[in-house]
Amino acid sequence: MQIYYIGSPEIFGEGASGIHVARMCEAFSDIGHDVTLRIPISSRDEDRFFSFYGVKKSFKIEPSIGFKRGPVRHFFHGINSFIRTVLLNEYDFIVTRNITFAFAASFIKKNIIVDIHHPPINYFSTLAIKRFLKSDNICKIVCNSHGTKDILEKSFFSSRKMQVLHNGVNLKDFVPNQSVNTLKNRLAIPHESKVVSYIGNTYKGRGIEKMIDLSKAHKDLYFLIVGGEKQDNEQYMKLIDKEQRNIFFTNHIPHVDIPNYLLVSDILLIPYEKEFTIKGDKIATDYSSPIKLFEYLSSGKPIVASSLPPFSTILRHGHDALLVNPDSYEDLNESLITLLKDDKLISRLSENSLKLSKNFSWEKRASMMLADLQV
Repeated sequence: MQIYYIGSPEIFGEGASGIHVARMCEAFSDIGHDVTLRIPISSRDEDRFFSFYGVKKSFKIEPSIGFKRGPVRHFFHGINSFIRTVLLNEYDFIVTRNITFAFAASFIKKNIIVDIHHPPINYFSTLAIKRFLKSDNICKIVCNSHGTKDILEKSFFSSRKMQVLHNGVNLKDFVPNQSVNTLKNRLAIPHESKVVSYIGNTYKGRGIEKMIDLSKAHKDLYFLIVGGEKQDNEQYMKLIDKEQRNIFFTNHIPHVDIPNYLLVSDILLIPYEKEFTIKGDKIATDYSSPIKLFEYLSSGKPIVASSLPPFSTILRHGHDALLVNPDSYEDLNESLITLLKDDKLISRLSENSLKLSKNFSWEKRASMMLADLQV
């Protein structure tokens, strides 16, 4: 089938939306579809897009004028893409996360799949979702989590159009390209030290303060905070004791390097607080579906995560992860100590998390998105 994907992610940045769009286009292609991705990018940056996000050149990029970053990029690209698609007929399905485009296109284009990752944030997005639920041209509304779907159903009404499809991981290509020793040498991590890592953005409520407290209590361990914007990390680094040498902030890294940091890690943490935020300081506890969770699972490393809906709806405590009270440093610390003392527990959690990851591939997400639809 011909899939026309309209995306307006923040390109070449630290956000997860660019990763999601790139991986979904690759996944549609991997399961046998012809994919065209329309994004605000110049033709000279096409090769960089594929290399930056570590995806194969298996789909076509249709560059368009627009903004790579900033709040107006969604609206501008939505209108721009709507004008472009008015006469577009050579497609079977249009997939988009752009609310502006989907709203306008729902009046004249058929077979549109809207991929929604958060509840409506203003009057227009509320109006748009009402339109999506009623329009026959919107054939499916995909929600990234049960939380997103629940909020939409409470705010509007239940619909057979809605389907929950969590984010995912590329199980075949998301692999390291460096050895543990190479990375430890590069980061000056003592070879005998076990490494405890958090990978992701460092916005408010991500539990970075708890990571710093752990590093002070466990001087024999090495703590990695991989990712985050430099200005955010600089504030956290002020909390570190001057003599400490067992904690390191990498700042933002290319997504293709994440498998290396998963490989060097012995234990992976998601120490989120009860009200954690995403970019823009928005509280996302009820609807988030962090890509990091599925990448963690694919690494086969033991995971300690806060017992919050994005994680507790997928993980089982004591089976494939340890779930802890998001408000308790003591609970997090005790779980870390438990893992360090129990190799059998580590083996069980690691084995089961690796099995669980197979349920959350990008290919499976793409297949399920199209499974019950007819051209």
